Amino acid sequence: MEKIAVVGSANLDLVVSVNHLPSPGETILGSSFDKIPGGKGANQAVAASKLGGQVSFIGCIGSDQEGKIIRENLENANVDCEFLFSSSKMPTGIAMIGVDKDGNNSIIVNPGANSDLSHEKIDNASAALESAKVVLLQLEIPVSSVEAAIDRAKGITILNPAPSTNLSSGLLEKVDVLIPNQVELAHLSNKKTFHDIDEVEDAASGLGVETVITTLGSKGALIVSNGVSELVPSPAVESVDTTGAGDSFCGSVAELLSRGLDLSETVKRSVVAAALSTTKHGAQNSMPEISEVDSFLKQI
Repeated sequence: MEKIAVVGSANLDLVVSVNHLPSPGETILGSSFDKIPGGKGANQAVAASKLGGQVSFIGCIGSDQEGKIIRENLENANVDCEFLFSSSKMPTGIAMIGVDKDGNNSIIVNPGANSDLSHEKIDNASAALESAKVVLLQLEIPVSSVEAAIDRAKGITILNPAPSTNLSSGLLEKVDVLIPNQVELAHLSNKKTFHDIDEVEDAASGLGVETVITTLGSKGALIVSNGVSELVPSPAVESVDTTGAGDSFCGSVAELLSRGLDLSETVKRSVVAAALSTTKHGAQNSMPEISEVDSFLKQI
């Protein structure tokens, strides 16, 4: 089994269910509240592990109860936490998430100890980075640490550029596979919005990355690789919470590429994994097992 290294954030999600997401200045009442382990990095690590991947997680949590919850949850998901560092000066990261009755979400993140994932810690995790078939990263940790990890990677590098952040062309050129959503792609390409799929394709083609997979929500994903594009539709499901869909997709792509699947088949299976993750509440607990993906694919 090939190894995957996920470098990124680990947060405790504070999730409130609401009838609708509040407008600026509006106060509303929620209907339920949960504390759930999250963070894009940890979510993607769990997603890849549940799909059968051998995953090592590189991140930083606080020396607190929240960090203990996160570590135990990752270990229970069979994620190797040898390089999940504990910060002595910052608390565990927190994400405040509102989820409306249609499953749409709004997220505010206080990074906390994620900001303490330093170059020194990345250096200490070099063994995991250098041995991994695939290295998967996001942007809820310092960008300089992202670049340091990419520089140490020997395998395929995948970057999920979330949240939207200004990135140098030099960093993007080091990435093998970029997985933005439309908002993140617009930010990277200096666009306000996209009116059609052709504009999405043009923007992806202009980033200087060999392969760009743009996630399109319920419409699926667009692959642009070496001048060739393919639109992969998403299956229709009854969504209740989209919180972890993008992370499920990224984790699936990493796991499948580590097994040597071709890009088209990888994305076709990954849109199914992402769609299935929206049929349950929460992020990590909603990530599908490989058996669920296989079963769904047999039905369509």
